[in-house]
Amino acid sequence: MMLSIEYTNPESRTQICDTIDKIERDMKVHPEVIHRRLDSEKGRYTIEFSDEYALDERIAGDFIDRVLKSLNITDCDCGDVIEQ
Repeated sequence: MMLSIEYTNPESRTQICDTIDKIERDMKVHPEVIHRRLDSEKGRYTIEFSDEYALDERIAGDFIDRVLKSLNITDCDCGDVIEQ
């Protein structure tokens, strides 16, 4: 399971990073988190769950649900990522 969240300013970048960190500590779950900067303002965080979480998909689902709710994300694009 994977979630990618894009940001367009430094404030959003900080908010996403802090949210992921808090949920990791609260749930004691540590997925792979990849941060990719597209330029000085824009970038993307990708959260991936490895095979160790495959036996209990609820952990990954709960984690992603908490991230989305904490960031007030209600609309998701399930399409392909377009590289710029």
